[in-house]
Amino acid sequence: DDFESGDNFQQVLFRPGFAVQARELTTLQTLLKNNAEIGQRHLFKEGAMVVPGQISSSVIDSLKLQNQFSSEDVSVSQYVGTTIRGETSGVEALVVLASAATNDDPPTLFVKYIKSGTDNVTTKIQNGENISSSIGITHTSSYSIDQASATTATASSGALGFYANIQSGIYFVRGTFVEVAEEDLILSKYTSNTFSGRVGLTITETLVAPEEDSSLLDNSTGSSNFAAKGAHRIKISAKLGTISETSTADDNFVELMGIKNGRVKEKVRDTEFGTIEDTFARRTFDESGDYTVRPFQYEVKESVTVNENEGVYSVGETTDDGNKASSDLLTLKVSPGKAYVKGYELEKISPTFKDVDKARDFNSVNAGITVFDVGNFVNISNVYNMPDIEFVSGESTAFKQVELFDTPTTTRGSSAGTRIGVARARTIQYSSGTVGLSESVYRLYLFDIRPFTFITLSGTPSPTLEANHTNGGVLVTGESSGATGFVFADGTSGTKIVLTNV
Repeated sequence: DDFESGDNFQQVLFRPGFAVQARELTTLQTLLKNNAEIGQRHLFKEGAMVVPGQISSSVIDSLKLQNQFSSEDVSVSQYVGTTIRGETSGVEALVVLASAATNDDPPTLFVKYIKSGTDNVTTKIQNGENISSSIGITHTSSYSIDQASATTATASSGALGFYANIQSGIYFVRGTFVEVAEEDLILSKYTSNTFSGRVGLTITETLVAPEEDSSLLDNSTGSSNFAAKGAHRIKISAKLGTISETSTADDNFVELMGIKNGRVKEKVRDTEFGTIEDTFARRTFDESGDYTVRPFQYEVKESVTVNENEGVYSVGETTDDGNKASSDLLTLKVSPGKAYVKGYELEKISPTFKDVDKARDFNSVNAGITVFDVGNFVNISNVYNMPDIEFVSGESTAFKQVELFDTPTTTRGSSAGTRIGVARARTIQYSSGTVGLSESVYRLYLFDIRPFTFITLSGTPSPTLEANHTNGGVLVTGESSGATGFVFADGTSGTKIVLTNV
């Protein structure tokens, strides 16, 4: 195949009287394929799911068998799809997957329990229990599966495996549409929360010759013609596989699902479009900007358990950010959520954990001033004594009232003018000038500010209105206006009253 896209050849023109060359026929196919691929890549990204073949992960019970199975001439894969039964407990389970013996592990069955035991309490096949199969599978030795026992390093009922499943579908790979068959892949045999890696399709491109596949032989009546072998074929296969989180060997791998410590972090669920998606994203961003569909929530937790505060990891365990979990780290837990950033869909289907360094540096400050916002303040001078800004022994209420006057003080320690309201002081803070002099300026922070309203009555009410500086006096209501206020003080003649909280 001598096709070169840079030549811009668009057709192969065969001529009468000239032999058709094999390279010309191959080039013709590649030329057509190249033109189709250019259009398809405008629509689909490499590895896009065209016909849904969803991928998922699940926890599954695992059951180790005795090692004599590995010495037998019978593959444990024969038990897939059969029902096995514990001879003592009566528990029944459907065999979903099977794994042959390795140097490290015995043959293993992966099962889903479908019936509890004869005591209606036991739900899993017990350690050391004999098991039998629903079909008559026997071994070359004198014993059958009925005489084999299920054993595990711990109890068989406590062993949980972890596997991935992909449904049949069609994926866009290498510029072609490749059919993917339904397949299961064991990720972890005996633990469900330790696997970390990338799960996806491993792409294999092979040359198939008639010697390997008889269907490529020329047809003959009732049989294949071994004397007419014909052309070879290029075959692209996609099988479920894994690579490590840090692997960069993506040339022959299409990631469909990312897993960290048994938790699915991301997964392909929709068709990933190509250049056309950039157009959609641009339009979405122009009209809507960045926004969240399901907002992300945040929670700060300990990296490892400290006192009564439960940690996310064990001491020394590798965190999601690749650090070693320790008491010097905090973990920021970000909840699942969905957002559109620059028009592109961003979705997290499981919590994300980010490491945050705890504050470990410190500095000593002697006689320093800490400034913080405590609300409204007024600048005062001619300061004499200090307002009550904290609890005083023997007093029932802190933050005693200070009186407000309409005339500035001229002599320190004495008021001037008319009292026009009361307030409470929260704190006092130096602002400017020389401390101790009357010209120095301080900030007095006030709250519960209550200006007065003065009312002159046509006569003395009976009973006489009483004032209470602490809790307020009696309630006064205007008959026409409906305005209300509390008596703070009586006038000197008994016909004037001062109201607050009008």
